[in-house]
Amino acid sequence: MNKSATLSLHTLDYPFETLVQRAKTVPPKLILDPEFQRKYKWDKEGWGRASKFIESCLMRIPLPSCYFAENDNKAHLVIDGVQRITTVIKFINDEFALEGMTAFPELEGKKFSELGSMAADLESTTIRCVVLRNENPKEIIAEIFSRLNKGAVELSDQEIRHALFAGPFDEILTELAEEPTIKNFKLGKSGQASRDGREGEELVLRYFAFKETSGEYSGNLTKFLDKFMEKSLKFDVAKIEELKNNFRQSLAACQIIFNNDEIFSDISKERPRQGVVYYDLLMGSLGSIDPKVLHNKRDKIRASFKTLCRSAEFKRLTAGGVQRKTSIIRRNELWNNQLKVAIGD
Repeated sequence: MNKSATLSLHTLDYPFETLVQRAKTVPPKLILDPEFQRKYKWDKEGWGRASKFIESCLMRIPLPSCYFAENDNKAHLVIDGVQRITTVIKFINDEFALEGMTAFPELEGKKFSELGSMAADLESTTIRCVVLRNENPKEIIAEIFSRLNKGAVELSDQEIRHALFAGPFDEILTELAEEPTIKNFKLGKSGQASRDGREGEELVLRYFAFKETSGEYSGNLTKFLDKFMEKSLKFDVAKIEELKNNFRQSLAACQIIFNNDEIFSDISKERPRQGVVYYDLLMGSLGSIDPKVLHNKRDKIRASFKTLCRSAEFKRLTAGGVQRKTSIIRRNELWNNQLKVAIGD
């Protein structure tokens, strides 16, 4: 094994009572990110599943370990075990009554405050917690986070980044993702499609990552974006403001050339469909051009983009392996050549 991939960790056996207390402190010592709590799914069809978990705890059935990541303040971010710990917190807070009890039928319909002596038994129940120390490289933590969350409630790569790299830069990703063009990306004209994995934030992030550090891209998009998010933790206020203005300038440039129903699409087709290939090309190129030039050359730029989309080589570069480094470089070359001709550079 690569030595750099070896984890620094320690284990603790926390009683439920302690976990609840750590989650309630201000600031919290145990962090269950609100975005993950919105993904709590053990209450979707009543409280049967959550109740079974509580009953298993009272039966002293061994519980799977939870995994925490230690942050700079020595607080613990829950990266695996959110459902279990959230269930315990909800039950101890009297947010639901037990249902479907089999081992303890006498507890049917009871809340935590009605358990009598068994309430103390539940509070003293311990669960093994594996703590990944702060000294671990963030990219390793992200990898573990991803591996552990391949269960019933799978987190997207961007949700993981949101948890591990929280800070001012992450906040502007959320802000810029609310731009209508980004918010509605690939949702279709009806806007009825749904998504909840922070896709908009990742779309904004990929623009910044390719613009600022494209030379570092090796072909693995997830790791490339992870590294840029980690790098963003060192950005000062001025840098973040510069990036935010730059993104809005690039988006405005694209909106000069393309209508809302065709932006970031192959406009050579009768029914254009949005794609990240077109987003990357246009956001990465049009923002540096004077808006007056864009207005004056709009028709020529549109015609050049249609020509690009119709070309056999470009189609080949978008048919498969679209994230391959060589494909990205060649697509940029083809478009930049077309764009220079269009604006008369």
